[in-house]
Amino acid sequence: MKILHISNDFCLTKVHTNLYKELDALGVEQTVFNPVRDAALVGRNSFDGQHTNIIYAHVVKPWHRYFYHLKRRHVFNEMLKRINPQEYTLTHATTLLTDGGLAYKLYKRYGIPYIVAVRNTDVNQFLRRMPHSWLAARKILLNAEKIVFISESMKSLLIAHPVIRSIVPQIESRFIIQPNGIHDYYLDHIQSLPRKGHGIVYVGRFSNNKNVVRLAKAVLKLREIEKFSDCTLTLVGGGSAETNELENMIKARPDVFRYVEPIHEPSALCELFVGHRLFAMPSIYETFGLVYIESLSQNLPVLYTRGQGVDGLLPNSAGIAVNPYSIKEITEALAILLENTGNYYNNADIDFSLFRWNLIAKKYIDIYNGLEKIH
Repeated sequence: MKILHISNDFCLTKVHTNLYKELDALGVEQTVFNPVRDAALVGRNSFDGQHTNIIYAHVVKPWHRYFYHLKRRHVFNEMLKRINPQEYTLTHATTLLTDGGLAYKLYKRYGIPYIVAVRNTDVNQFLRRMPHSWLAARKILLNAEKIVFISESMKSLLIAHPVIRSIVPQIESRFIIQPNGIHDYYLDHIQSLPRKGHGIVYVGRFSNNKNVVRLAKAVLKLREIEKFSDCTLTLVGGGSAETNELENMIKARPDVFRYVEPIHEPSALCELFVGHRLFAMPSIYETFGLVYIESLSQNLPVLYTRGQGVDGLLPNSAGIAVNPYSIKEITEALAILLENTGNYYNNADIDFSLFRWNLIAKKYIDIYNGLEKIH
């Protein structure tokens, strides 16, 4: 068995690296093909594996984002210059349209079976705004051996799309719900002590999609209530051009907002969590959101987005889902979480072993082996 992973955002997130490392440690022969737009990204998130070959290909042009079919054809031809398709028994595509489109073309030309994951960009960008990709999405789904959803909410969003709805009876038997994993440190240091105070924490990019400005405005509204007048918001992260308004709010109200530069070490982030009561990230769109699970492991209830990310995955005791566009609803949810700590915690209903990368890798190996037997 030899797996070809097609991963256009391998260099942009550690999620895929974590999975591929574990697969490598379990002896899986694999190649990672990562087409990139920026040459500066070549080499990022690479790792030394005994059974892994990582191929970065600086072949994506800026204008490709507007021309899905041209991009797919160009990147496919460039991929064939760098791999021998005959070596592989299975393709694992990490997104439906960008990566799945390449896996589908390999299947049509060389008969290589593939599994495909569905992520935020597929549902909230391609299927929402790019009708010229809809027919391709149907073909990719209809021919995939397995269709992996990172969360229940992502599955619900996909099957509700009018172009996809009609083929659901043909493909739903191939659906798999498989959440991403988190760093072992969090799982090895799960906390159960209740948190105190009125400190709220956010961790992530300060982008429009992460909705941090509305969260900050909700905290200001919350402070107008006497019993929450000492409420604070710690903002960890940055790294986005969409931060001017938030930066101005931080400067204007240092008594409310505390800025902390990005924290990458799990142990350091856990130390920061100790001084807070809850975690809040009302993203507009979210594939999963590892930081929700990381926060819950430290017994911080979470405020998350209705119909996105972890919605449908967590028990009601884990937190509250909100409409990300409603400052009023975010404010009310924060108040409920702060006032009813005893009702929100990481109780026995959360099986944290589901988020251990080693076990997730073993599940994927079972999928690979099952498909290899079929073919």
